[in-house]
Amino acid sequence: MTKNPRWLLMRKIARFKIGRAIMIYFLKRSAKLDFNESNSCFADLNVNDVVKHLKAEGIYSGIQLPENIVQEIVEFAYSTPCYGNRKTDMGFFYHNKEQAQTKSEKNFTIGSYFNTGLLCPAIKKLQNDPKLLAIAAAFLNAEPIHQGNLMWWSFSGNATYLEQSQAAQLFHYDLDDYRFLKFFFYLTDVDDRSGPHVCVRGSHNNKKWSHLWLRKREKDEDIINYYGLESLVKICGKAGFGFVEDPLCFHKGITPTHQDRLILQIEFARTDYGMQHDLRPAALLKCI
Repeated sequence: MTKNPRWLLMRKIARFKIGRAIMIYFLKRSAKLDFNESNSCFADLNVNDVVKHLKAEGIYSGIQLPENIVQEIVEFAYSTPCYGNRKTDMGFFYHNKEQAQTKSEKNFTIGSYFNTGLLCPAIKKLQNDPKLLAIAAAFLNAEPIHQGNLMWWSFSGNATYLEQSQAAQLFHYDLDDYRFLKFFFYLTDVDDRSGPHVCVRGSHNNKKWSHLWLRKREKDEDIINYYGLESLVKICGKAGFGFVEDPLCFHKGITPTHQDRLILQIEFARTDYGMQHDLRPAALLKCI
C-alpha cells in the first residue's frame, strides 16, 4: 500500500471490464504505430490478423521464431544458472538439477532465469522487435511499455497442488495492467506430456462474478463447467513455436510428466509498475 499504491489500485479495479474501460479512458495515451517492420524477425506475420484474433478470442498462435534465435537462447539457457522455484539463492546449471535438489533438500517445480534481456542478446532483440511492438501498440492502443521478460524450465514429474499453484500450473488469470499482453515462445518441443500451455478462449471478456470477486486458482471442472470443454485451447508445438495471449483469459501450463519444458515470455503493457521484470542485482544471485 505504501511502496506501490498505483499497482494495488490497478489490481483491484482491473478485474472488472467496466473498471478497465474507465481507467483506460482517463489514462489516454497516443499510440506509436510507425515501427520499421522490415527489420523484424517475423517477416510473414500480419499485425492486423494477430490483433483481430487476440481481441476476439484472447489468443493467437503460430508465431515462429527463427532457428538461429532459438539456438542462441537455448545455448544461453544451458550455459547460465537458473534458480529453483524462482529463489535467488537457489541457482544451478540445468544439467545439475538433481544434485542441486539433493544438496538443497528441496523439490524444484520450476527453474527461472534472471536478467535475461541484459545477458542474452537474442532475447533483447526480441523485446525490441518492431513487429511484436506493432502488435502490442495496436492491441494496447498506446505506445507499448516493455514490462519485462520471464524464462523458465517447468520440470517433469509429480507436483503437489501447492507446487502446481505456485508454478502457475492451475487455471488463473493475470492482473498486470488495465490492458496488457504476453508473447510466449517454446524453446523445447512441447507435446501433451511436456507441459503444453492451455488458454480458455474468450474468457478475457466473459467471467462469472465469483471469478471476478474471488480471484484464485480454479479447478479444471469449474472452468469446463462454465466455459465448456470446447473453449479450452491446448497449445503444442516444436521448439520456436510461439503465441500471444491476453492474460486476462484463464490459462495455465500443464505439469510436464515426461520431458522438461523451457519457455520464454515477453510482456508489454500500457504502464510499467515495476512488478513483472526479471531484473535482480548480481550480488543477490547465489548458486547452491
